[in-house]
Order: sequence, then C-alpha cells, then structure tokens
Amino acid sequence: MSSRPVARAVATPSPAAAGRASAPAPRPAPTGRASDARRDATRQALLDAAVSSLIELGVARTTTLEVQKRAGMSRGALLHHFPTKAELVAATIGYLGEMRGRELKDAAATLPTGPARVDAVLDLLWQSFTGPLFYVAMELRTAARTDRELRAVLLPIELALRERIVAQYAALLGPAISSRPGFARAIDLTLHLMIGAAMTALLHDEQRDQVDDLIAHWKATFKQQLGLTTTPTR
Repeated sequence: MSSRPVARAVATPSPAAAGRASAPAPRPAPTGRASDARRDATRQALLDAAVSSLIELGVARTTTLEVQKRAGMSRGALLHHFPTKAELVAATIGYLGEMRGRELKDAAATLPTGPARVDAVLDLLWQSFTGPLFYVAMELRTAARTDRELRAVLLPIELALRERIVAQYAALLGPAISSRPGFARAIDLTLHLMIGAAMTALLHDEQRDQVDDLIAHWKATFKQQLGLTTTPTR
C-alpha cells in the first residue's frame, strides 16, 4: 500500500482573537506632572493667540472662534480654560501683566545706581504705557464700561495688577526710596499722569513732544516730592 502524507490541520484564529492580537497596547495614562505641563501649554497658547488678536483686530473683532483658530486648539480646549469671552479677555490682561513683570525683572540688572536710577525706573514705567499692549488694555477698560460681565471679571484683575505694579517699582527703586513718606501717593500720581499722557499721545501725535516734556518735568517733580531734590526742572 502506498502511504499518503497526512495533512495537518492549522488552527485559524477567529476574527475577534485576531483583532485582540493586532490591537496596539494601550498608552499609559499621563502622569500628573505631564498633564499639568500640557494644560499650562494649552492655556499659554490660547493667551498668546488672544494677545495677537487683540493687538491686530481690537476688542470688538476678537472672538473666541478667532482665538481658537489662531491657537490651533479645539473648541472644547478653549471652553475648558475660558468658558466665556469675558473670562478669556480678563485673563489676557493678567497675562500681559505677567509678561511686563518678566521684562522688568530682566531690565533690573541694567539699571544704574545712585541718583540716575530714579529717572531710569520712571522711564521704564513710561515705556509700559507707550506700546500696543497698553492700547489693548485701554480698549478693554472702555469695553468694560458697558459690558457688565467683562467688568465683573476685569475689576479684581485690574486691582491685583495695580498692586503688583506698585510693588515691582518699589523693589526697583529700593527701600531707601520706597520707604520715604509720600512714596505710595507719588507712585499713584505717576500712574494716573502717565495713563492720561499716553492717551493724549495716542490720539494726538502732534503733541508727542509736549507729552515728553511733561514726563520729563514729572520725573523732577517726583524726586522733589520725595525729598530727593530741591526744585523741579522745567
């Protein structure tokens, strides 16, 4: 008798088993630190997008959809961090303050010592009122006059930002000056004067030289009020 080879049966996996075998292993859940870093990066991207939109388009034309597109984020990601436009805009003001704080920290290392330091610090303060970020802040304040929702979220941020500004410039000037009687009022007057002067320069470019003279005179008056000089220069 001739012997025939016996065919061996090969087991064929079921479709379900094949699917289980080829399915990739699940990714490990992100650690708390990685999750926090990703959340912070998303928030910063949204705020950066809001800043650029506000500078280029202004408050009225800056929408949450525009910010979402600029940041390259999903709608859900934006709403998770900022449920309303008012909250987004108000957070942007705080973010601008943080940016300015970092700039001041970097500039502090280059400030002169001695009597020239007061003028240099006041010049730094004046610079913060002459750029696009200040113009954005002014637009937001104007919009908050008739937008109750924006006003409600903006006011506490504005107050905190003002306190931070005073503390930062007190630190830049040093305790020998910031501890003098009348320092808090002198800084408060400086802020009000510079805001008004910046608005004048914004609307009336032909008066820029006059505004610069006003700031120069105020720097002398500031030092006089704190007993750092005898008479203001004109």
